[in-house]
Amino acid sequence: MFDSINVFLEKVTTGLLDSQQRIAIILHADMRADKLSCFINLLPFKKKLIISEIIQNGLPAEKASIKLGNEYDLVVFDVRQEFNADALGIISGALCGGGCLIVILSEKKIWDEQNSLFIKHVNELLYHQSAVYYFDDDVRHSAKDIVVNQFIKKPASVASPYLSYDQQFAVEGILAALETNSRYCSVLIAGRGRGKSSALGLISAQLLMQHNCKILLTAPRLSIADPLFYHLQQQCPDGLADRAGFKYKQSVLQFIAPDLLLDTLPSADVLLIDEAAAIPISMLQELLVHYPKIVFSTTTHGYEGTGRGFILKFYKLLDKSRPDWQKIELHQPVRWSKDDPLEKWLEELLFLNIKLDSRPTLPANKAECQIALINRAELLANKVKLSSVFSLLVFAHYRTRPSDFKYLLDSESIRIYTLEYRKQILGVVVINQEGGFDSELSTAIYRGERRPKGNLLAQTLCFHGGSEQAACLMYARVMRIVIHPDIHKYGFGSYLLNSVVQKEQAEGMDIIGSSFSATLPLLNFWNKADFTLLRTGFSRDHVSASYSIVVAKAFSEKGNKVVTELSLKFNRNISLWLAGPLLNLSEDIKQMVLIQNKHCTDKVSRLDMQDVESFARFNRNYDTCMPAIIRWLNSFDEYPEGLSDKELKVINLSMQFMNNWRAIVDEMKLSGKAEANLLLRSTLKHLLDIK
Repeated sequence: MFDSINVFLEKVTTGLLDSQQRIAIILHADMRADKLSCFINLLPFKKKLIISEIIQNGLPAEKASIKLGNEYDLVVFDVRQEFNADALGIISGALCGGGCLIVILSEKKIWDEQNSLFIKHVNELLYHQSAVYYFDDDVRHSAKDIVVNQFIKKPASVASPYLSYDQQFAVEGILAALETNSRYCSVLIAGRGRGKSSALGLISAQLLMQHNCKILLTAPRLSIADPLFYHLQQQCPDGLADRAGFKYKQSVLQFIAPDLLLDTLPSADVLLIDEAAAIPISMLQELLVHYPKIVFSTTTHGYEGTGRGFILKFYKLLDKSRPDWQKIELHQPVRWSKDDPLEKWLEELLFLNIKLDSRPTLPANKAECQIALINRAELLANKVKLSSVFSLLVFAHYRTRPSDFKYLLDSESIRIYTLEYRKQILGVVVINQEGGFDSELSTAIYRGERRPKGNLLAQTLCFHGGSEQAACLMYARVMRIVIHPDIHKYGFGSYLLNSVVQKEQAEGMDIIGSSFSATLPLLNFWNKADFTLLRTGFSRDHVSASYSIVVAKAFSEKGNKVVTELSLKFNRNISLWLAGPLLNLSEDIKQMVLIQNKHCTDKVSRLDMQDVESFARFNRNYDTCMPAIIRWLNSFDEYPEGLSDKELKVINLSMQFMNNWRAIVDEMKLSGKAEANLLLRSTLKHLLDIK
């Protein structure tokens, strides 16, 4: 088979290069395929990238993102151990026109025996697909099998430094508008491989060289900006680059993370936001108000998650707040030919280009709707319904990856409910069943010794909440709840949630709950549904700049005990948390969480002592246990004999500074937070032992 593929590639390479199309070759190989490395080495391509845990010189799939911005004419993607859908989405954009993607499946018998709906979906796209060539023992291809559209020619060369006429038009237009307008807002949108990030680099270079100016750049991650910095350095070789910035004479471009940008709002002549679809709209709204000149860019679909939902919602915001905003689209690919058939195959394979249905017809009465638990095998077979369901899920979340769809199709713990009317999908709820562990594992989770994947709610209430046997209970976690955006504010979300709550109670769950980034509308929604607030996370998401919130509702007697205890603990602790790790919580959220805060005694309770003991003797989080520790230490008129001066000092400093570890470290001249935390933990254990 390797010989056949080699001959096949040798005969078609010239045609591929002439047309700048790309192809995929799919083949099977066992784990002991010794000839595989030799086969890859002999392939007629110069720049090769191998994604594999097995093949020599391979890069693990989880590290694929480090290859963003690079270009290859051969990409080998090995899925014999695991099909990492996100990694395939990432590296497919690095494959240039005239190149080949080789996907290596496990040997055919093993591959066909997999009980996976996602693999079934892959198999449906292996046959009779343009630019995709599937090789196994029964299938062979000859050079005449390949269809290279000879009418598609390389586009006429554009003047350097531009990569396409689309890009030249966008860059020159944005620069002219920034030059002449005191207030300017534009959105640069494109599919993958259209030169969007490099366009930002070209814009930055011209601004820095022609003006004494300050540019701020933000993006979900610094690595996303790599193409921008590359093209900036190419156009401005005399500039000085560092890890997160660039200087040219008196001009500067500085990268700043979204959460820090929102906190500090530093001055800037121009603000650039790359991959804006991965940043919540509430945050972008604040930036729109503060910065007069701002350029957003986003990928309409790709490995970062779709930008379709972002576009629909963000355009409405722009129409209200900056009605003179400008939309600029890049259509022409810069790495491969227009209408590249491999791009279309990958979009279908990885659910990258799902489009939202038009506004649905509404019933006169919500009771006319049907709420159904989806059979996922039937959903996969019904492509229209699959697209409707998945497009709503994409719209609901600012970052939906190909791996999310793989998980939704294959995970045994997932249940998907739909709200339907006349065969239209009005809404979707995704439930993840969690917990049900034995007592020993629940205790290990509580102590910080174990962390089973896929059990966010069970682990949060056990480890962070501090309920030792909470992970023994059965949980229904609402992962996603979404209503079609054109029918918001009609009450369909509450109707759907209440119906799903009843169905999950019938499934025998002890608790239903959810975890989400805190906003006032979301808190009001869950509060209206009679869910109890049990926890606030202590660190903000670096992209959304929001704190996470956990809410829950009990079904069983055991569930009610956990929810009641953790609600009581939250009410007692929230005031101290707001003075410490939650000091920067937004004022509207503070007021909302304080509504539940009744007058609570400072007397040390049984729950307090559980937190003190578990922090001192095990690996519980300090911020979680801090209020109980403070109350316990305050209960001493004087500390018993036996504590060293160092131990007394760390106790007093922890009381004074609470969670300000930098102050404690500086006062005690320690190496860092880890040493200070360990010292306090051992000190409290000593105090418990001698008390």
